[in-house]
Amino acid sequence: MPDEWDDDAEGENYIELQKNPHNLDESLIRWTAMLIAQGYKKHEVRKKLADADLDRRLTQEAFNSLMSLADREADELQSYAIARAELDDVDWLRLDSFARRKRNMARLEGMILQGHALADNVAKLNNVAFMISGLMKAQDALDKMSGAQDAKPQVVVNIGYDPMQQFRQVVQEELNTIDITDSVVIESNSLDEPEEDEGSPDEEGSDKKSD
Repeated sequence: MPDEWDDDAEGENYIELQKNPHNLDESLIRWTAMLIAQGYKKHEVRKKLADADLDRRLTQEAFNSLMSLADREADELQSYAIARAELDDVDWLRLDSFARRKRNMARLEGMILQGHALADNVAKLNNVAFMISGLMKAQDALDKMSGAQDAKPQVVVNIGYDPMQQFRQVVQEELNTIDITDSVVIESNSLDEPEEDEGSPDEEGSDKKSD
């Protein structure tokens, strides 16, 4: 009875040989991929291999196969590096989450409009109302994430605003800042009062004669 494990191992080796026909070392492929990910050109990679005394072991076909396998590995390394950079960038994560939430909310709004247009009974309308409540929860979550929930208006409208009361308050505050003594107020009031006309002596004498 043939060993099934041996058959599976031979199959895996055959597949691996198809991917790597020259049976190149995996560590060499990863090292070359790191050079490509760092921006080294093909001829620069060849020089690096020569400096490490690895170039003479590779034929031209093996080198081309190495570059092909390394290019594929470098793409994965670059994707991993970008993902790490994105995870470390909090602002980018917030913007990406905001954009995705906006797209999902737009899709949900479209579903609500279509569902409302096709609703021909109360049960279907209830489903539409349930979808609307879900959209409102999504909006609340978006506002909480973006900070709009904690935002305060710059202008507060006071329904009980009394302009005359404010005017009196301003005038009273201005009067409190002015330093006026009692003597100045009395003198000012006396200057403003008109003098009484007591009449001339001739007029008094003429009045007496007429009497």
